Amino acid sequence: MLIHNSERFIVNNEFAKDVERGLDDKRKHISPKFFYDKKGSKLFEEICQQPEYYLNRTESQILKNSVNEILKIIGEDKISLVELGNGNSLKTRILLGPLLARLKNISYFPIDVSLKMLKKSIVDLFREYANLKIYGVCSDYVTGLVRINEFIKFKKNVPKRKFIIFLGSSIGNFDPKEALIFLRSIVRYVRKDDLLLIGIDLEKDKSILDRAYNDKNGVTAKFNINLLSRINEELDGEFNVSNFEHKSFYNANKHRIEMHLISKLDQEVRIGSIGKTFYFKKDETIHTENSYKYSLGRLNNLVRTSGLQIVRNFVDPNKQYSLVLLKKIPNTAKS
Repeated sequence: MLIHNSERFIVNNEFAKDVERGLDDKRKHISPKFFYDKKGSKLFEEICQQPEYYLNRTESQILKNSVNEILKIIGEDKISLVELGNGNSLKTRILLGPLLARLKNISYFPIDVSLKMLKKSIVDLFREYANLKIYGVCSDYVTGLVRINEFIKFKKNVPKRKFIIFLGSSIGNFDPKEALIFLRSIVRYVRKDDLLLIGIDLEKDKSILDRAYNDKNGVTAKFNINLLSRINEELDGEFNVSNFEHKSFYNANKHRIEMHLISKLDQEVRIGSIGKTFYFKKDETIHTENSYKYSLGRLNNLVRTSGLQIVRNFVDPNKQYSLVLLKKIPNTAKS
């Protein structure tokens, strides 16, 4: 079952399995969704304050500028606000305040893989919005959405109509084929009157992108390396983090920022809870993140082929970032 406020949570811990699978691969990798433990989340908040990192400021400003129009599109109906990857919910508040002021019945469903962050976010939001019904789901996004649909189907006084938000340009962490598969998976659990708001970073000058992911204060480097510290803490890992360094660059051919952890020397690292030792050659990398950047044309194609259509595309004056409001294409809709 889903959990109201801070009573209980659905836990789906994939961390150990993902680390084992990724470090066993010929080209080592770990999913970026595991960046966000308590320390990682704080570091990301610090990244968002760096002058080079335009994404958070730009998305927040677009959201503030467009919130009234979004409310008009939602109308006077009851709504369940579903957030994929809520983090600290700072941008969520830009929507929650106006939604609560306008609509009588709102339920909020944050979905996140980090149980600690989910608990903290729910407690903080419940203090701020005492009348808000909050149901936390600790799982991957699609599984969480399935459980939410099952819950609201039978739960009285919880709105059936959903407003799903996926902010922070997190869709960029999927390669284009994965993004299409992901959106099609989401579409399967979207009703014809639901709305979906996605933040998408747009293509721009390479120098802007490289600076954004290599801030001069080195916060992004700490954020990346903290992934190894999390393995040490939660999975009984034996990484010497000083033996790795951060590398990030824009791959123009693939339209993406790549983030890596580079081994400075030949080394072996045991991870106790997995029961394995992993071997690293000098200059071998652990690929920790991709962040794909979209042209408006490729964005439109992604949306259309996933079974969605654009209701409104909110873009900043410099055309660096897009908040795209979507709904299901009518001929694929199910009520």
